[in-house]
Amino acid sequence: MPGPGPGARNDSGWVLRVDGISFEANHGAFAPERRTRRRFEVDLEVRAPLDRPASSDRLADTIDYRDLCEAVVSVGTTKTYRLIEKLGAEILSACAALYPAAHFTVEVRKLAPPCPGNPTVSAVRLSRGPSALQ
Repeated sequence: MPGPGPGARNDSGWVLRVDGISFEANHGAFAPERRTRRRFEVDLEVRAPLDRPASSDRLADTIDYRDLCEAVVSVGTTKTYRLIEKLGAEILSACAALYPAAHFTVEVRKLAPPCPGNPTVSAVRLSRGPSALQ
C-alpha cells in the first residue's frame, strides 16, 4: 500500500503499517476456487496517536502489530468468503475490536486469481475508524 513508511507521523497522529501478512485459504466467488487453497496477502495501515509509546518505549502503551497479524490470519483462515470485499470488511471489524480508537485501512490481495488475461493480483482496499482520524 503506498503511503508513509512504517511508524511515519501524519496530521492525525501516527501511521503504523504492517505489509505482506500472508495466508492460504479457500476464498472465491465460484465453487472451483473454493475447492483449492489460494494465497492471499494483506496490508494494514493503522492511524492512531502513538506519542505515548514513542516516548515510553513500552509495548503496553502501543498497538501491538502481532495481535493485528494474528487477527488477520485468523479471519482469513477460519471461514470461507466468496468476495474479498467481505473478507476485508471482516478483517477491519476484527482489528477495530482490538483497537477501537484507531482508524484502519486494509488492502486484501488475492494472488494469481483465475481470470482471463492471467492477472497477478486482484485487490480491494477498505477503511474504517473514528471520524476524528479520517
